[in-house]
Amino acid sequence: MKGFKGFNKQLQCTSNGKLFQYEIGKTYTEPTASLCFKGFHFCCNPLDVFSYYSPANSRYTKIDAADVSDETTKEDSKRVAMSITIGAEFDLRSLIGEAVKFVFSETEKSPPGCSANSATTGKFAHSATTGNYAHSATTGESAHSATTGCSANSATTGKFAHSATTGKFAHSATTGKFALSSVSGKNTIAASLGVKGKAKGTKGSFLVLAEYGEDRAIKAMGIAIVRGKIKPDTFYVLKDGKFVESK
Repeated sequence: MKGFKGFNKQLQCTSNGKLFQYEIGKTYTEPTASLCFKGFHFCCNPLDVFSYYSPANSRYTKIDAADVSDETTKEDSKRVAMSITIGAEFDLRSLIGEAVKFVFSETEKSPPGCSANSATTGKFAHSATTGNYAHSATTGESAHSATTGCSANSATTGKFAHSATTGKFAHSATTGKFALSSVSGKNTIAASLGVKGKAKGTKGSFLVLAEYGEDRAIKAMGIAIVRGKIKPDTFYVLKDGKFVESK
């Protein structure tokens, strides 16, 4: 089974109560696997890794898992396996792209109601879901995405393709130019990684923004938590590496 895993900056994470060191390309095994207790944990939905490893100080890789336990959790797409191979590392922009692919792949097989994913492609093709774990994703210019519900993530790619979520652990991410990302709920992350992107959140949310130079190369990355000088329910842009309120 393929999936995604988060680590700290040293490519470490807690395994069986201990800090475990990983290396790209290596395979690791354990004799047993029990969700939240033993074995190697990962997420099927790329955006779910944000709930465990914030973009503020983390790294992410693809993984291949074997001998995966049948156990699942109600909160998100976390799984556990007896064997895991650490694949290629990728950045936040690539992570969001993978999230869009994931939701599209899940849409056809998702049942109505809770966990009913929605995905669209094309200019002005909007997507919206309501319900716990009901993800939403779009690709295309002005193709917006919105979700309501616990752990109901939203991801978009495309110019003016906005993303919004309400709900605990419901992350929002965009990669398009002029794209807005907003979240409302506890333990949430709003990431807007396109040119002149904006992000906002509620108290305690994390905001992730990118700043580009005239050559469209990334000039700076910024991560902030909504508290103190960073106001709730206010869109911010990244200017000269600093968070500035958007007018």
